Formats: sequence, structure tokens, C-alpha cells
Amino acid sequence: SVGEERRLDLKGKADPVGAYPLLGVTGELERRFSTPMVGRGRELQALRDAFARADADRSCQLFTILGSAGVGKVRLAAEFLVGLEAGVVRGRCLSYGEGITYWPVVEVVKQLDAVPTDEQAARAIRSLLGDGDAVSTDEIAWAFRKLLEEQAPLVVCFDDIQWGEETFLELVESTALLSTGAPLLLLCMARPELLDRRPGWPAPLRLEPLPEAEAGELVGAAIPDEVRQRIIRASGGNPLFVTEMLALADEGGDVEVPATLRALLTARLDQLDQAERRVLERGAVEGELFHRGTVQA
Repeated sequence: SVGEERRLDLKGKADPVGAYPLLGVTGELERRFSTPMVGRGRELQALRDAFARADADRSCQLFTILGSAGVGKVRLAAEFLVGLEAGVVRGRCLSYGEGITYWPVVEVVKQLDAVPTDEQAARAIRSLLGDGDAVSTDEIAWAFRKLLEEQAPLVVCFDDIQWGEETFLELVESTALLSTGAPLLLLCMARPELLDRRPGWPAPLRLEPLPEAEAGELVGAAIPDEVRQRIIRASGGNPLFVTEMLALADEGGDVEVPATLRALLTARLDQLDQAERRVLERGAVEGELFHRGTVQA
């Protein structure tokens, strides 16, 4: 939902531009996929093994899928969750906004639609939802563990945790460390920059781009071989890039990076510091593969 229109004076624009403040986000919590998953057998089995350990030991397991945008983190998680005999709840960290430390936790609590049986823990959860006096971060973390344990077996999916605030990341780690007696899987998804902030984050599984053969399988054989090879080469094995470029080819367009993906790549480049960006700008003159001597020259 959005608020009332505001007129903003923006650089480069002669007239004020209309803008609407974002007040709330609604929509499906689960993404739909139209193509089968290709590859990822080893990673899928690792997820299944983690849940099996949680179930057998009645413990909490923390499993983090690490990978760049479009590499298939959400798709891998969705494939794992198909037919799983456990409850599933989801929360997403946001890259914007104020007072959103516990945003993904609140999403999970609302989906569970319950409070712990312990009255003190219930009071902390109600406070988290804005009903009651403020409580400490330790009380919230403890109450959240209690709630998850009572709802087990349960898989809690947290997406984009590279944007999570420190208090939230500490809550996730403490839940994994201190929760006992109930089968829980904390399934987190993050971009690699998480490790810049938290180099000691527990044992993340790095999801790499698809090898050439698997990228070709994702493209399929229904298009001319020349176009197929161009898509494989230009996508770099990124499944999102493959599917977007394939859609362009199906519509008769040129095989190129679509505007939506160019915007995504530009946003990632803008996050680099000045020194890193200078290296890439100079290396790009040589091409996709470049050498130290070229950059220095």
C-alpha cells in the first residue's frame, strides 16, 4: 500500500516529479517457478541431511545458502520444501526503512499466529507485535525460541539476511545455538557480502553459477544452436540470466542482458568502493577476462 502523492524536486528534472511513500508490502510469500530445476543435486541433498539431523537429534540446525542475485537460492529452497513433513514460515530482511530490526521475525510470528504458552514469553512476543511495554532484546530472542520450539517440526526461511541488522543476526545465531528439544531448521539465504560483515558466520553453502552443460540443459534444445550458445556464454551460468535471455529469444529479440538485469548489475556495481570500481572499469577495457598488468597500465 502507498500513501498520498508527494511532489519532489529532483536533480535533472525541470518539473516536480510525483512520488508515493511505501506504507506496506503485500503479496505472495512464495515465488512460483515455471521451469524445472537443473543441477543442484549435491546442495539439495545437503539441505535434506540438515533437516534429517534436526529431526533425529531434536535439535536446531542453521543452514545458510550463499550466492549472488539470480543464482538460484530461493529456487533451491523451494525445491527442498516440496513435500516436506514440517511447517514452513518465511521472513525477509529489507534493505530500506526505519525500525525494521525485527521485521523478518514479526513476519514469522504473524504466520504462526500463536504465542508461547509461557506467560512471560507470550508478553515478550506481544511486545514485539506492538502490544505492550517494551522488553529487552534478550527476552525477545528467548521468547522467539520458545515459540519456534512449541511449533516444531518447523522450517524457518529467512531471505536476504545480508541486509539484516546486527540484533537480528545475533538472534538467528543464538536460536541455533541455544534451542534444544525440538526439530527446527533455520534456512537462511544471503548474498556473499554477508561474509564481509560476518566472516565467522556458521558454515554457509556457497551456490555457484551452473556449469556450461547444466546451463545448456536449462536453455533446452528448442532454439537454434547458435542462439543457445550465445545465451550460455552471455549468462555466465546464472539461472535468472538464462531464463530472462531465453524469454527475449522466444519473443524474437536479440540475445542481450535485459534492462531489468542491467539495472540489477548496475546496483551491485554501485555498492563497490571506489578502488574496486576503478579496477573493474579499467579491466573492462580488455574484456571479461583481464590481467593485472593491463589494469596497472
